[in-house]
Parts: sequence; C-alpha cells; structure tokens
Amino acid sequence: MPRSLPPTVDPAAPTGATLALEQPASRADRVRDALRRAILDGTLAPGRPLVERELAELLGVSKTPVREALKQLHSSGLVEINAYQGVSVRRIDADTVRQLYTARAAVEPAAVRLASHQAGSFVAARAALVDAAVLVSSGETAGLGIANRRFHRELYLACGNPFLCGFLDQLQDLTAFVATAGWRLRATFVREAAEHEAMLDAAERGDAALAERLTREHIENALTTITAVLDEQDAR
Repeated sequence: MPRSLPPTVDPAAPTGATLALEQPASRADRVRDALRRAILDGTLAPGRPLVERELAELLGVSKTPVREALKQLHSSGLVEINAYQGVSVRRIDADTVRQLYTARAAVEPAAVRLASHQAGSFVAARAALVDAAVLVSSGETAGLGIANRRFHRELYLACGNPFLCGFLDQLQDLTAFVATAGWRLRATFVREAAEHEAMLDAAERGDAALAERLTREHIENALTTITAVLDEQDAR
C-alpha cells in the first residue's frame, strides 16, 4: 500500500518534526534528463523532430512520460512546439542568442562578484574546469556544453543568493545548448577555457571586482562570436 501523509499536521510541532516524503524521480523526469543530455551533447541536433512514439520506443516507456518530458524541455527553452509541425529541438537564431546573453550579462557578473566575497570554497567549480580540460585534450568535445554549464553554475552558486541563482538556473540549459551549437560552427572552447581559468582564479583570490569584470567580458565575447557566426550563415 502506498505511503501517505496524515490528514493534518500539528502547527505547534517543532520545525524538525515537519513531515516530508522523499519522492524518487518520476519516469517523466528520467526521460527529460535523458533527452536533455542528448540535446546538450548534440546527439539531438537543432531542428531535429521529436516524435513521441519514436522516443517512447527508443527509451522503452509509454508516450505519457515522453509528452510530459517534452513540456518540461519546452519550458526550459530546449524544444519548440509548433501546432502544425509538432515538437522539435530548438533552432538557434541570433536574436535569441542576443536576448539570452544580454540577460546573463546583466546578472551573472554580479552573482560571481558576490561569490568572490564569500569565504566558501570553489572546489566544485575547479573540478568542473578540470573535467572540461580533460574533454578538450581527449577530443571528446560532445560533453563540453554540460561541463561548461556545470562550471558556471558552481561559480555563481557560491553567491548565496537564491533569487540570483534561481534566475540564472533558468537560463542554464539554453546557455549550454547555444554554446554547444556555437562550438560546432566555430571551435572557441580553448579560448573560453582560458577565460574560465582567469575568472576562477580571481574568485578564489577574493578579487571580486576582477572576477565580475572577467565574467562580463567572457559572456560578451561569447555573444560576439556566436552572433557573428549566425549572421554570416544568414547572409549566405
């Protein structure tokens, strides 16, 4: 018999006595995570149709969790839903990139500045940087978008402000997707790795002003590169 909460909870009970159930990841969540990985590492390329029946057969599930997973991925910006053409992996255009990176540039440098003021450790950010370097040196660049996503998140997460982190978390999937698509068009990950190293070094030293400036320049450099490539493609 499934477990359930009692109908009432004593409001005077101590905080530590608050009841909560740990819910395992649902099937839809597992499908979402699998599809997200495939999109972020380029297995499912921009514009690729996402047919519920085909995905359900591929993943060994019914269409219901696939449908729910696609709705979640649409909310995070990774897929497009068209009433006539169905669901597909999002296509990248210069306007979307400009809007996305403008939003990041307005918030992420401030979060990194605050993180640099904290006495906390950046061990997780350093580990993400090392993992990305291993991928580059081994030529396994498919996972770089996910590694890049992890590095940026671990860096700004140390700011301790849940509102800043929540806003930036909403942009993480789409940012990683854009970065991966951009690297396929122009491989700038070696330059970006050097920028990451400089950002992290400044944060670790507690040089908040430098960490903020380097983060802003890093975002602006990526924006300039990706939009230039997309504009070149549109001009052909």
